[in-house]
Amino acid sequence: IESITKSLSAHPGNVISPFFMRLEQKPFRDGFNEGTEGFIQKIIARAVKKKLEMEQEQKGEKGEAVDLSDIPREERLGPGGLDPLEVIETLPISMQTAFESRDVNNLKKALLQLDPREAERHMKRCIDSGLWLTEQPTPMPTADEKPKKEEIL
Repeated sequence: IESITKSLSAHPGNVISPFFMRLEQKPFRDGFNEGTEGFIQKIIARAVKKKLEMEQEQKGEKGEAVDLSDIPREERLGPGGLDPLEVIETLPISMQTAFESRDVNNLKKALLQLDPREAERHMKRCIDSGLWLTEQPTPMPTADEKPKKEEIL
């Protein structure tokens, strides 16, 4: 319809009848069918690609393991300024296993086996490195957003 509109310099509503008359001719019908088939193939290819993107996005949301050594040290630092890789390497094996498996009950058991002061020291380092979150993190304001007055104080 678009090509007929351009060739006849007419309004698209006025070329509908000529469009269907042209479709009765075999060369135009074959070209139309090829274009339609190509469009269908593009839609199928995009649907497959989009499905893969969505699966990868879901994997990321599920907390799939991320290799922290690929992230620069400055970006890895937790809220207390400690590197989670360095902290986890210094934890007792039972705590390391609990963190890697994300099993809170095993972490509690591991902490109960330690001296209370040592357990407290390890947990403080885990919090400072971001391995353990004590509360929901607040999103950082973007450059476009102005911080609220109470956030500045």
